[in-house]
Amino acid sequence: MLVSEETKFTFTLDARLHDAFIAEATAQGLTPSEALQDLVRDFLDHSARKRDYEVFLRNKVEASRASLREAGGIPAEQIEAEFAAWRAAARRRA
Repeated sequence: MLVSEETKFTFTLDARLHDAFIAEATAQGLTPSEALQDLVRDFLDHSARKRDYEVFLRNKVEASRASLREAGGIPAEQIEAEFAAWRAAARRRA
């Protein structure tokens, strides 16, 4: 059986935010404690997802860079020249 260990968390909050929070929690049928627990869970979930995405993106960028190093890639100057020619041709057709 899992036993939930609780701890008290005290912090200072602007009076208007406090009143609005209590009113909203009550309107949703939640105690302030339940609403805060939901907020903390959401915050932790959001933080974990953000961290996971940053790791994913960093790995994807590094894999792309490694692929370019291995294959040689296309120099930026060549790509810029090709697109400049493409834009000029598009302007002539317009």
